[in-house]
Amino acid sequence: MTLLATRGMSLRPPILVLAALLMATQARASDEAHPKVFANGLPADPSYFPIGVVMQQPRFAQEYQAIGVNLFVGLWKGPTEDQLAELANAGMPAIAAQNDVGLTSPNASLIRGWLYEIDEPDNAQPSGSGYSQSCVPAHIFAARVKEMKARDPTRPVMIGFGRGVADPNWIGRGFCTGDMGYYAEASAGADILAFDIYPVASNALSGRLDAPSLGVLRLRAAARDGQQVWPTIETTHIGSPTSRVTPSQLKSEVWLAIIRGANGIIYFAHEWTGGFRADGMFRYPDIVDAVKETNALIGKLAPVINSPTVEGEVAASGTVSPATMLKRWNGATYLFAASTDAKPGVVSFALKGLASGRVEVIGEKRELAISKGVFVDSFGAPFAAHIYRIAAAGDVGRR
Repeated sequence: MTLLATRGMSLRPPILVLAALLMATQARASDEAHPKVFANGLPADPSYFPIGVVMQQPRFAQEYQAIGVNLFVGLWKGPTEDQLAELANAGMPAIAAQNDVGLTSPNASLIRGWLYEIDEPDNAQPSGSGYSQSCVPAHIFAARVKEMKARDPTRPVMIGFGRGVADPNWIGRGFCTGDMGYYAEASAGADILAFDIYPVASNALSGRLDAPSLGVLRLRAAARDGQQVWPTIETTHIGSPTSRVTPSQLKSEVWLAIIRGANGIIYFAHEWTGGFRADGMFRYPDIVDAVKETNALIGKLAPVINSPTVEGEVAASGTVSPATMLKRWNGATYLFAASTDAKPGVVSFALKGLASGRVEVIGEKRELAISKGVFVDSFGAPFAAHIYRIAAAGDVGRR
């Protein structure tokens, strides 16, 4: 979850095997088993959806809580007793590196998971003279995770991969570039598989806003039963002199990732452009508002998102191709849809058994009419996302 994309490495155009990723979407129902429950881990409550922020100072906990962040991921050179005490005062849980302090502290209950100490082990690792040509061997990585779980089996272990998850041709992996089998072997025994890719600030995958969701598909395909997949989403310039994600782009990245199976979201808030600031997203009120609004909607819909996905009951056609996720919860049908095209367009949706009625577009203060079992909506921006709710009473007829 660091920034190899900002360290002067040149980029080549990526070559993606998109067909394989889209096939993984169809297989998501079997891969979407409920995550494991740990005695000292994250809440098992279906109304909880993890929303984290990377490597922040505990003194920032309250400002992140105010915008809906419910988890710190990583503590700089920690965890220390001071860090845990400050998090305890704010009531902010964390996933942190495993050390003696974390294992024995009076505030150890704040730690809800262990973070593997080498960030982005799939990338070429630092050496005394700069970057070496090799990633951390997968078998070594998996063995270390096993040791961590032996010391404390009551908490999940998170591993944080890099851009190569979504971008097979990412040259930051050195000799490991293109070795996609690495991820299944390296993640053995872990519980949360995280990764980062920043399509706007780093122009990853030529700026495709669905890049994080493509990474979710790849890790979903590699994941074992019960393993969660969390992408890291950009919020600032990071190290780019010109490019910064907009509010609408940020929302697209988040919802595409959730639609394609993300079990949690992590925000990257650091920025080096204009001088380093760890909580750099707070330089941009529009982004803060977008993050707060998005987090609030995720929190409201968490029981829906965490419910089983209904497969094979949505047909979509139009001038853009949407990724979709269908849920049924508390007597209503929810359709999450986001365009996977870098252009605006229109889509017609047909749901199995849908006859007549009206569709609420959540968070947009509008409704759509159902005509002959179909409703149509505009996706007015590249990679735009919408969430639809069809109430049970009178709106859905069963043929």
